[in-house]
Formats: sequence, C-alpha cells, structure tokens
Amino acid sequence: MKRRFHPYVWAVMLSVLLVLPFQGAAAADANDEAAQLLLNKFGGPIRDFDAARVIWETADNKVLWLYNRADGSQMKVYDAAGTSDIIREAKLSAEGVVYELNTDPSTDIWPRLQSVYSWKNGQAEPIANGEQLFAVRGNGNFAVLTRHTVDLTTGQSREPGYDKTDITADKTVIYTAPSAPVNALALYEALPDGTVTKLASPSAKVQQWNGWTLGYYGPLTDGNNIVYRELVVQNNYSEMKWALRLRSADQTVTTLAVNPWAKGNYYVPDSDYRINNGWVAYTEYNKEQNSWVVNVRSPQGTVKQVFDCPAGWSFYTTPLSINELGPDGTVAFTYNDKSYLHFTSAGKTVAISRSPSVFKYREQELPGPGGTTYRLVAWYRVAGDSLYAVRY
Repeated sequence: MKRRFHPYVWAVMLSVLLVLPFQGAAAADANDEAAQLLLNKFGGPIRDFDAARVIWETADNKVLWLYNRADGSQMKVYDAAGTSDIIREAKLSAEGVVYELNTDPSTDIWPRLQSVYSWKNGQAEPIANGEQLFAVRGNGNFAVLTRHTVDLTTGQSREPGYDKTDITADKTVIYTAPSAPVNALALYEALPDGTVTKLASPSAKVQQWNGWTLGYYGPLTDGNNIVYRELVVQNNYSEMKWALRLRSADQTVTTLAVNPWAKGNYYVPDSDYRINNGWVAYTEYNKEQNSWVVNVRSPQGTVKQVFDCPAGWSFYTTPLSINELGPDGTVAFTYNDKSYLHFTSAGKTVAISRSPSVFKYREQELPGPGGTTYRLVAWYRVAGDSLYAVRY
C-alpha cells in the first residue's frame, strides 16, 4: 500500500491540535519563539507516546501507566511498590508496552534483576533476561535488545547483528555481520521469508586496526534507503575515520561525511544520524572551524547546514544530538542545554527550550482513495511530565 506525505498535512494537524481541550498555558522560555499548547500533565515523567497513547511512570520509577489520549482513561501496566524493582525503560509497541525492570541501584541486593517484558491486554510476558531494551522498531512489532531482536507478534527472537539492526514495517531486517575472507563487517538484508542478501562488502583488506573491527556499523533505513557509518583506514593505514554512507534504493552509495575516529562509541545512529522518507539529518565535523554542524539532505541530494556549534569543542565530542527527523525534513536536535526545532521547508529554527525538553513528531495514517494512505504529522514538546503541541 502506497504511503504519501503532503505538505498541507502539517497545517491540518495544527488546526486539530488548536481546538483540543488543554489544562493550562505553557510556561514559555525567554527565547521561545513557538506557540505551544499544554495537552497533558502527569504525575511523573513521560516515557513514550504516540497519536493515541502516552506511557508515564511515577517519579520513584515504581509504577507504569498507559494513558488513552482520546478519552482520558488510563490503565496500570506495572506496579513495583513494595519490591526492590524499578522501571528502567518503557516504550510503546503496536499493541501494548515493552518495559525493562532493574534492581534498584540503591540496594545491595544480589544478583541484580534485569528483565524485559511485553505487555498487552492487561497481561505481561517475559521476553528476555539479562538484557537492556534499546528500541521498538518495525511499526512497533520488534523489540531491539542487547543480544536479541524479538518479534512481538510471534515471540521469535534472533541475534540483532554486530551493531544492532533496523527493521522495516514489512519485517525486513537490515544488519551488519562479519564477512569472509577477512571477517570485516558487511551489510546484509534479511527478508521476512528468510532470504538473506549481502548488500555490500567493506573496503577493508584486514579485519581490525588498533583493536577496532573495520567495516559497517549502525544501519538505519526508511524502507528504501539505508544510512550507516563505515570505519575505514586512510593514508596508508596511518589513521582511521568514520565515513557516513547513504545507500539508495538503486544501490548508489553517497558519502555524506567523514568524521574523526576518536569519537568512537559516541558516534551512533539516531543521535548522530537519522533517515526518514528520503531525508537524512546528520552531524559532521568541520575541521577548518573546529566545530560540529547539523546537516539535512533532501531526497534530491541537496544538503543544507541548519546549525553550527560554537568553535572550540573537542574534535571527538560535543554536546550535540539529533532527537527526531520528520518526513518533510524538519529536524529536532539538542545542543548543550537547549533543544531546537528546524522547519526545513520554511528555513526557520524555532522553539528554543531548556533541557530536558525535547521535540518529537508523531504521525497517524488515514486511508485515501485508490488504496493509498496519508500520513498526518504533528510536532510535540516533551518536558518531563508534560506534553505540549507545538507550531510556529
């Protein structure tokens, strides 16, 4: 079924949001240029939300609630009161909630608990022990854990690949794994029927350099294009670099950036690069200015710099992180103690808010003529226990 995104949808969603009942006025930051509407305020921090639901937990990390945005009702998902457990992470799935329980670090209880559960229709089932919950992918049907990826619809699990995986709505898995003859990391695609295709072999002639495995890391896909980073050796094996690559649906490969290797494990998907609907947002090191920038690349290949950090930060680290990328190229990111929202189509950056506020978009799909579906997109600000609608 074909999915379409239309520019006018943003205005449609804003008109809907502005007639929603609200519980008070937003307390605006001194530099806040965006109009914001407080939608909900809870008794503890928000963990996740979508167009219909919100997960929030009490401030002591003991009780997890699922809130229905349509009628204001809520259901208790988990209650750790009276135990040594706390809720470390929780994310919405397509039909419920996936959450991780840990032993309260303030206790001396041993062995430590680390368990992941899938909850739906009032029932919780364990899906892993001794693993962390990182993400829910594939239209909310896959949980990505430390050592496994779990299909929440069937309960089946598989190893997630060397550096995690990304999963499309149709359950196609993109991952990296060692490849002969040198066992550097290659890029693979696994179809729902089990067919595995090697999409690309790394350019490395050796497996490792300075203790690092060469090849591909951290793939992300929008269902057509794949963005990933490659650890490469340059200048006659005298230095390593992180090359950010974009592989298009026709298998054309474009290098988006070449960043310092020294950033190491801090150079990661979602935080340093994202892809959506052909758009790519990514961070890049500007050697001449000794600063990091945020770039947005259009589906047609046009690259626009939307933010430039002040010079002087270390070449391997900076307090810069991409938080979200909308299907029209609108990008949310955080620098230092501020969160920014850049509307690429309007060429305007708005809503500068103090951390821990972050800007997120959510979408709904509605049926259209001829078997098409339309994506309705809206932007929000999540500020601890509060959820705001945002527009400019």
